[in-house]
Amino acid sequence: MNPSTLKEAKALNDGIKKKMVAIKKTTVVLCPPSIFLTTLKGKSSSKKLFYGAQSVGKEKSGAFTGEIAVSMLKNAGGTYSLVGHSERRAMGETDDDVSKKVGLLVAENVHPVLCVGEKEVDDHAGHLSFIKNQLVRGLSLISPSQITQVIIAYEPVFAIGAKEPITPHTIYQRNIFIKKVLAEIYGKNKAFDVPILYGGSVTFENAKTLVEGGEVDGLLVGRDSLKANNFIELVKQIDSLS
Repeated sequence: MNPSTLKEAKALNDGIKKKMVAIKKTTVVLCPPSIFLTTLKGKSSSKKLFYGAQSVGKEKSGAFTGEIAVSMLKNAGGTYSLVGHSERRAMGETDDDVSKKVGLLVAENVHPVLCVGEKEVDDHAGHLSFIKNQLVRGLSLISPSQITQVIIAYEPVFAIGAKEPITPHTIYQRNIFIKKVLAEIYGKNKAFDVPILYGGSVTFENAKTLVEGGEVDGLLVGRDSLKANNFIELVKQIDSLS
């Protein structure tokens, strides 16, 4: 629920748009509150800047007051949507809900950013089973020919809003584990074509280290996405690696 006003959202959006002309290789997706999306998207001189939603409804259409259909998002110019973010799951979003949303997004050629991640780590690798179940259930409606439309965002719940992210080595381990699960479902070649992001206490100061050490394809940014200068500096750090 940030920014809280259209004025603030426009200032943040304009600050990012203005600096995007210097970004040559890195794709950036902004997911503002959906009520601001049409106003903010407008036109951009950057071919690397896209827009999306923080969530969509789990039904294609109908009498579901307050929900945003995937077709509405697409009509507003959105080409991505987060699905299964930990905060949505905490509000009651189930794996079945996530699966339906992922299926609807792919059917409309909108890229789902499927968020997965454990609440805690245990000594018996139960957290790995937890991640695997989220992946298997969340992707249950997605065929091998569709999986490359999906992006996976690994966001361990315990690292969100923390002072420090988890270590790059741990991110790398989870990255490999997620690829292994995807390979079991879709085959090795398909699995390695699916982008994997990391989210959790990401800042412009640690972005480069997280991507290099974790060998992930990008980042899901929280707090620093609300500060235009910090966010653009973070994107520049990633752009220098591509």
